[in-house]
Parts: sequence; structure tokens; C-alpha cells
Amino acid sequence: MSTPFFADLVRELCQEGGTGPLTPNGAVPGHRRFAGAVPPGTLFHYAVAGIAHPDEWEVGTGQIDGGGRLVRQSVSASSNGGSPVDFTVGLKTLALTVGAGWFASRDTAAATASASLEELGLAVAAKQPLSTGHDSATTGAAGDTLTVRRGAGWVNIPLTALAYRDAGGMVVAGAALGGAPGSAAAPSLSFAANPNTGLFNPEADAIGFAAGGTERARLTATGLGIGGAASHALHLRGAAPTTCIEATTTTGTVIGTKGPRLLLQSNSNTIGNGGEIVFAATGDTDVERWAAISGHILTNTASGAFGDLIVATKAAATDTALSPRLAIQASGVVRPGADNVQNLAAASYRWNNSYFGASPTVTSDAREKSWQGAADARELRAAGRIAAELGFYQWNDAITEKGAGAARRHFGVRAQAVWAIMADEGLIDPIGADGRPGATPYAFLCWDEWADTASGEGGDRFGIRPDQLALFLIAAQEQRLAALETAA
Repeated sequence: MSTPFFADLVRELCQEGGTGPLTPNGAVPGHRRFAGAVPPGTLFHYAVAGIAHPDEWEVGTGQIDGGGRLVRQSVSASSNGGSPVDFTVGLKTLALTVGAGWFASRDTAAATASASLEELGLAVAAKQPLSTGHDSATTGAAGDTLTVRRGAGWVNIPLTALAYRDAGGMVVAGAALGGAPGSAAAPSLSFAANPNTGLFNPEADAIGFAAGGTERARLTATGLGIGGAASHALHLRGAAPTTCIEATTTTGTVIGTKGPRLLLQSNSNTIGNGGEIVFAATGDTDVERWAAISGHILTNTASGAFGDLIVATKAAATDTALSPRLAIQASGVVRPGADNVQNLAAASYRWNNSYFGASPTVTSDAREKSWQGAADARELRAAGRIAAELGFYQWNDAITEKGAGAARRHFGVRAQAVWAIMADEGLIDPIGADGRPGATPYAFLCWDEWADTASGEGGDRFGIRPDQLALFLIAAQEQRLAALETAA
């Protein structure tokens, strides 16, 4: 007879009564349900225990039918003298358990195995010992000797003449190791489970490092070469005869010789020069260089040096020299590479916010301006109409991020409304049907367009210069106040 099915921690509650099938209706806390643990139609030991009627109980074997009910097939013991119990309707538990016979069979099997082991031990004890009777040792000592056959006789060799493991767990060699040169495929010094990885001697005064049967590095009197022999103090080579990294005393450190490369070098330690990181295409000429970060020494004395840090790029591939774009001066000032020729950000790459301890200084030198005089009547009229357009607004991105209730309210104008008023007064061309504005001489009206970016999307955006527009509105306000005062 096969052993009944067993699963741990299967116990459910039941309310039904009678001598027929009983339907489980929920797992006892900390236990599992029959439906998820016991395959239907599989025989197992069960135990039914009354809770509402604790004097009613029954154990036996049964199975779960297709409807999920416990079908009692044979009764082993019960409160009804070993016969099926006619359970009273009320709360009771249904559990999957093991029968007494199961424990008895396991005890018998364990006793049989123990007896077999005892017999085996007696049989082994009766055999001749495996050793010669000497004490065993896991390590050697410097004074130990080893008896070996030599010719027709025997000799004692001191253990120090061989490699042995000492009491500290270290393998000690009594003399210098002299191995065969070996090769990358079969290094002279390798590992038992990995014989094609280790050290070998590829040439005079050189140590080769092999991994997987291939030379990966070589140390010579010239330097260390990773990927092959070294021609410099440090030389990293790729699979082809392409230098990945080389360090020399003349050009500094060069990373890459084919394709994009990076040079770490020191021009000199004289005033105006300094170390630099150069990004280049395939060579080291000015045409092939496309970006650099360099030092600019201002003072170099025995007591110390200081200077500026400069970032330079090329605007086009045909440029023959790098142009400074950003400088961090020794004083801490961050400035552009040239005066009044670079923008901070772009129409499609804007800064989100900026923080200043004081207001920005804007050039307003009369010597650099061609003065055209005050606003005319049409311009003042347009300014008055624009002032009427002022109002509060929220940025759509802020509403998306924070919600309409949390997005902050800003005060200003809508650029397209300003543009429309100026066009209505005949001061500029109107916005076209395609959404593109016409020509305008007024610098406070801005429109930018950009081509496809890395994201694959181009776009355009209207804007204003708030400081100039505010002064324009102030002029209209001043004219209005003057008119009111004259009328009074």
C-alpha cells in the first residue's frame, strides 16, 4: 500500500454535520487551505475535531473530491467507537495529519539503518589499519627528512631541500625556483584547475601574464605593457596594434591612437602654460583636436603656483584652433572665453532658475549706443494697451508637476498678445498664419526657433525681455501722468 499524501500546516474550519462529505470553509489562522495544498483524489490522513461539540472527533483516511469536500473513506478511530461519527452541525476543524502507522514505519526503518551501520563499523574495525602506525602530520618542519629510493639503495633528503607546507600554512621552497620558460598557452607557473592562466618567460628580462591561454600583459625593463609588449613606461594595447594608453616623458599620457583619443599632458611649467586634457580625433595636431581643459599658470615660484582653468572647443570641424569658451580664474571669477560673444543657455536648453546676491550689471554706456530718442505716439499708445494686458498666470509645466493648487502664480504678459498689439499699431509685422512672426525692430520682442535636437524634435518659442518691456511701459505711464497733470 502506498504512503498517504502529506502536506504541512493544512487545517480549515467547517460548519457541516452528518456522516457524509464535509466542506472546508476557511483556513485556521497560521495554516493553509486544502484547495491550495492537496491534489483532488489523493489519499491522506485526516482528523476532524469538534469545537462547538468537543466530544465529537474522528481520524482516518480520505480525499478531497472535485467539489473541494473531504470524503471520509475509512475510519481509524473516533468518538463513536471507531465507526463514522454523525457530526452535529456546528464549528469544527478539518486537518491533514499523519497516522500512527506512519511513525511506526519510520521508526522501524531508522532502527534497521542503525543496525546496519553498527555491523559495518565492526567489519571495518576488524580490518588491518591503513597507516603504518606512525602519527600523521599535516605540515613539515625544517629538521624533517624524507627517505627515498636512490639507485639500488635508500637515502634521506632533508625536507628543506624540497617545497613543503610549514606550521604556518605557507608552502616553503628551500631554494630559488627554476622553471621552464613556458608559454601563454602553458605558463610555467599556473593553477591546478586552470593550467593556461599564470606567469611565463616570453623573452629575456621579461615576465608574461597569461589568462585563458593568451598573453594579457608583459613586464620588461622598459615598462609595463597591458595587451602586449611595452614601448613606454606604461603602455596599454588593444586587440589590434592600437595603443589604448601610453605614458611617456615627452607627450604625457595618450589614451587611444585610432578613433577618438584623450591626451593628458603638461605643455610646460612656464607662465601662460600648464597641464591640459585634450580631446582629439585620431592624431595630435591642432586640426584633429576638438576640445580641451587646460591650466593657465599666472605665477610659478619656488613657494608655489596659481593660475586659471580654461575650457576650449572648436565651433566647426574646419577650424584650425580651439577657442576659449569658459574660464575659472584664480580669483574665483567664472567668465566666458571672450567678451560679449557667447550666450548663457539656448532657446531649447534653458536654465530653470538662477540665484544672485546682487542685481546683474548690464552695460548701458552712452559711448556704445546710437541714441534714437523717446517713444512716439503710436509706441506710447501700444505701451498703454500692453499695460492693460498685464495679469497673473501659472506655468503649464508647474501645474503638471505640482497641480493647479500648488503651482505658483506669476505676473506678466503673454508674448503673443504684446506682439499682436504692436502689429495692430503698425509698428511691426503681424504673426503669420503658420505661427511665425514677421520682422520687428524692437528688442523686447523675442522669438527663437531651433532645428531637430537629439530627441528628434525641433520647435520654436515666443518671449520678451522683461527689463526693456517694463521701461517701455513706464514711459507710457509717465506720458499719461503728464497729460493728467496738464489737464488738471
